Amino acid sequence: MPDDGGHDDAQILHSAYAERVREIFKVFADNLSVGENEALCRERFVRGLQFARRARDLALRAAEGEVFADPLAELASKRDEPAAGEEIAAGALSPEHQAMVDKALAGTRGTSSPYPRR
Repeated sequence: MPDDGGHDDAQILHSAYAERVREIFKVFADNLSVGENEALCRERFVRGLQFARRARDLALRAAEGEVFADPLAELASKRDEPAAGEEIAAGALSPEHQAMVDKALAGTRGTSSPYPRR
C-alpha cells in the first residue's frame, strides 16, 4: 500500500491552520468592534498568528516523521530572543527612574488593601 497518509495529513493540518487563522481574525475583529485598544488587539492578533504558524510547522514536521531531539529545549532557545517590540530588562533602575516609580506608586493601596473593590 503506498504511503499517501503523509500527503493527507499535510492537507488536514493546512486546513486546520486556515480554520485557526479564521478564528484568530474573528476575535481580532470582534475586539476592535467593541472598542478595545487597537494596538493591544493588533499585538494579540500577531501573537496568535505566530503561535498558530509555530503549531502548524511543528505538526507538519511531526507528520513527516521528523524526530525532535528535545522540543522543550528548542522552544526555550527560541524564547530567549525577544519578540518584535519586546524589551529586555537591563537590570536595576537608575535612581531617577526608581524615584519616579516610587512617586507614582506612593498613593496606591496595592493588592493587600482592607477595602473591598467596587
